[in-house]
Amino acid sequence: MSDQLEPVQANLHHELIAPRARADAYPTLVLLHGRGDSAAGILPLAYEFERDDLLVISVQAPLELGGVMAGGYEWYRFEQPPSVNEATLRASLETLAEFLDTVKASYPVDPERVVLLGFSQGAVISLGAQALGPESVAGVVALSGYFPIEVEPGAGNLVGRPAFVAHGIHDDIIPVEAGRRTRDLLERHGVDLTYREYPMAHSVSAEEMADAQSWLEWLLDKEGPQSRP
Repeated sequence: MSDQLEPVQANLHHELIAPRARADAYPTLVLLHGRGDSAAGILPLAYEFERDDLLVISVQAPLELGGVMAGGYEWYRFEQPPSVNEATLRASLETLAEFLDTVKASYPVDPERVVLLGFSQGAVISLGAQALGPESVAGVVALSGYFPIEVEPGAGNLVGRPAFVAHGIHDDIIPVEAGRRTRDLLERHGVDLTYREYPMAHSVSAEEMADAQSWLEWLLDKEGPQSRP
């Protein structure tokens, strides 16, 4: 059975939820957590996606946090005044690209059906990874994040690429305006975009996850009868 899968050696710590069904290769959901969280912290989100054939890989960011956030991790550092440290952002994007190559070679992954799902900083990294390596992922679910303008020169690769982008209208960590700017940027670059807003803060909601699940079903089963959400 596929439940015998064990984590392999890779450049990023990760945790697995094996598919319940048996197959030679599986559609794969890669979870990317937000700042201060961990691979274990975001892993339960996988249970919102009820597919017996889904392999879930929850990835831990490479940068450790200290102080009151000790035990948590982040994908990139912030500078003062608040801005993204581009060097750490790009380093994490390169590290994630190498990680994806490793898991495709090491696990029974269907390389044509690898989807990134990120929350907050993880959403930023997901959108950046799709822009820089659109052939490496089938699509992206970006929750409560934004498109990293540091990699916008690569966004010309995104024409026709699928993305589900969602944001809370009461988000006081990453305001909804950031989500709307992301929507506009992705539409400008020809992304096959589904954009949603929800009456919530910097969090996820049952309605949002239901919409994300419907979108994922559409993406993974495009050749079947599933209609687009």
